[in-house]
Amino acid sequence: MPDDDELIAAKLSMPLKTFAKVRAKLMRGWWQAEDGRLYHDTVTKRVLEMLAAREAERRRKAEYRQRKDAERLAASGGPPDLSHGTTGGHQQDDARNDTGRDDTGTGTGTSTGKEENTHHARTTTGLVGVDVQTPTKAGEVCRAIKARKVADVNPSNPELNALIAKGVPVETFEAAADICAKSNPPKGFAYLLGIVKRQLGEAAAIASGVGMPEKAWDVDRTTIEAKGVELGLGRWDEHDLRVDRETFPQYTARIRRAVEQRQGVPA
Repeated sequence: MPDDDELIAAKLSMPLKTFAKVRAKLMRGWWQAEDGRLYHDTVTKRVLEMLAAREAERRRKAEYRQRKDAERLAASGGPPDLSHGTTGGHQQDDARNDTGRDDTGTGTGTSTGKEENTHHARTTTGLVGVDVQTPTKAGEVCRAIKARKVADVNPSNPELNALIAKGVPVETFEAAADICAKSNPPKGFAYLLGIVKRQLGEAAAIASGVGMPEKAWDVDRTTIEAKGVELGLGRWDEHDLRVDRETFPQYTARIRRAVEQRQGVPA
C-alpha cells in the first residue's frame, strides 16, 4: 500500500482523525520497503502463493493441451495440419481444395505445389515430435509482454532466461509490462526486466527477513503474553483473585526486565 495515511483512511472509509487514533493497531505488521510503499509479511506471502498457484495452473493446462495434441497426432498418423498444403509435403489432387480443411488433413479443393512445399518445410520437424513445435518459455513470456505494448523483446536475453529459471511466472512479467506501457514516456524491455529483478529481490528479502524491522512485543496483551511464553514466563493469570496477586502492569514490567536481560539493552 502507499505510505499515505489519507489514502489508507479513504480505502477504509474512515475519517482521517479516527484513523490517526487507531493507526498503531490497524497498521501493526506493515513496514516500509525501499520503494517507499508499505508491505505486510502475511499479505506478501499470500500474493506469492497466489502467483505460484496461477503459474502451476497455467502449466497444467499447457501440458493438457500438449497431451491432447499428441493424441490427435497419433490418431491421424502424422503431424497436425498447421497451414495449407498436404501433410508431409505430398501434392494433392487438383480436384481438392484447402478451404475447409480440418484436423484430419482432408480438404475439398486445389492447392499449389509451392504452398505444399512451404508447408512441408514448416512441418517436417514436427515429424520428430509435438514438443519441437511447442514455443519456449522465453518465447511465451515475450509474446505476453508484446501483447501489453512492450515491443523490444528478446527471448534470448540472458537476464530474462535467468529470471524464468528462478521460477518467475509469466503473470509477473505481464504486470511489469503494464507498468512500462503506462509510464510517460513508455518504458522498454530493459526497464521491464529491472522491475522484475527488483520485485524478485524484495520477495527474497521478505522470505529471509533481512532488513525487516523487529516487531514490537508490547503492543497489546496478546503480544505481551506471547513474549512471556517465548521467555518461559508463561501468560498472565487473570483468574488469580488473591489480594496480592500480580497485576497485568506488574506482569508486563516483569516481561520487560526479562527482555532487557536477554538483549543487554533497555527493551
